[in-house]
Amino acid sequence: MIKNKEDIIQILKDEKKLLNDQFGVLSIGLFGSYAKGAQNSESDIDLMVELKEPRYEFLAGLQIYLEQKFEKKIELIRKRKNFSDSFVKSIEKNIIYV
Repeated sequence: MIKNKEDIIQILKDEKKLLNDQFGVLSIGLFGSYAKGAQNSESDIDLMVELKEPRYEFLAGLQIYLEQKFEKKIELIRKRKNFSDSFVKSIEKNIIYV
C-alpha cells in the first residue's frame, strides 16, 4: 500500500528501466500533494513524464500500467516546451525526479 512519497519514489526507481523500455519514458517526476507530504486517502498521484515519442498509446499505456501498479488514480502530465512559465514554475517548486 502506498503511504508516502518515499514509497512512490522507490517503486518508480524500481520500474525505471521497464518504463523506459516499454513506454519510452525519459524522465519521470512526482509533484503535487504526495511530493509536498500533504496527501490524504483521496489524493491521486501526480506525475510529470518526458517521453521519447509523444505518442498517445505510450501515454495511455503508461497511465493504465501505473494505476494498476499503485492501485490509485494517476494524473499524468507530459512535459513539453509550450507550458506556461507560471505552470512549470509551480510544479518545479516541489517536483521530485526519479
